[in-house]
Amino acid sequence: MESSRRRFLFALAGLALAGANCSRNQLPQYEPPPVHQPLPPLADELRLVVFGDWGSGQIEQWQVAQGCDNAAAELGGFHAGLLLGDNFYPAGVDSVSDPLWRHYFAQVYDTPWLGLLCWHAILGNHDYAGDELAQVEYTRHSAGRWSMPAYYWRQDFAPAGRAPLLTVLGLDTNPECPRRKQQTAWLKAQLDELREAAWPVIALGHHPLLTAGGLDMKKDVGEELEPLLKNPVLDAFFAGHEHNAQLLVANGFTQVVLGGGGKRLTGLNEKAPHLLFSAVDYGFGVLRVRRGAMSLEVRDRTGKVLHVHKF
Repeated sequence: MESSRRRFLFALAGLALAGANCSRNQLPQYEPPPVHQPLPPLADELRLVVFGDWGSGQIEQWQVAQGCDNAAAELGGFHAGLLLGDNFYPAGVDSVSDPLWRHYFAQVYDTPWLGLLCWHAILGNHDYAGDELAQVEYTRHSAGRWSMPAYYWRQDFAPAGRAPLLTVLGLDTNPECPRRKQQTAWLKAQLDELREAAWPVIALGHHPLLTAGGLDMKKDVGEELEPLLKNPVLDAFFAGHEHNAQLLVANGFTQVVLGGGGKRLTGLNEKAPHLLFSAVDYGFGVLRVRRGAMSLEVRDRTGKVLHVHKF
């Protein structure tokens, strides 16, 4: 009952915004690309495109997708995408057949260089206003374009027959997560297993631990996850929730916020502690990993590089 009521209130808020500014809620008419560029073979360098807070149905979402396509063309393609939650505004999806899958996901990211990508996704708070389990189940209905095999998951990116270039641990940082205790135990076991890994390990969660904007994890979730997320096994923690870009480093803990995927921007304090870079703009990140080296390019909605960080 409470979930249905919350979804109704989110939807009502979305209708109010649409009435106030209809043009913000209109994507360009979908036109399939004439060709899809094949995915590059994974060999010496792994390239991942990363962003969150994207499924707005606003023109800015489409602009970011076009910028991702521009960056892919420049770099020779991405190997996969990472989505940091708040996948569908204002209130998630109803089912695996919800039209939002087509209008906000499949069509927007059907570009020459993105149309064959698999997007590895986690859940955000807006996704819990709908049927969050439908986003897990859609993995089996997406023809390989969407991957959320569980509320939390692990993905190793490895060239054939070789050790991984990168391990990604996807987490559910929402207080409503029905498997929080299991997730905490699982994350601890993963970090123990990866203690001797010779490659980088990152974690994804929708809510940040550190922020220059004030929207961080709920206290109880943060108390559960903070000791694990600050484990030296992790090279970085990637989050969304704040609709901007931030890079924060504190006592060996590196956190990246990439929440400019398409929803209306939120401000931040540029003088906040531990903040090395920030941009209140729509955009995305490009994670590039080679043996012994990992870097992040923060790019704006056109694909222009704003900042490069080497881990």
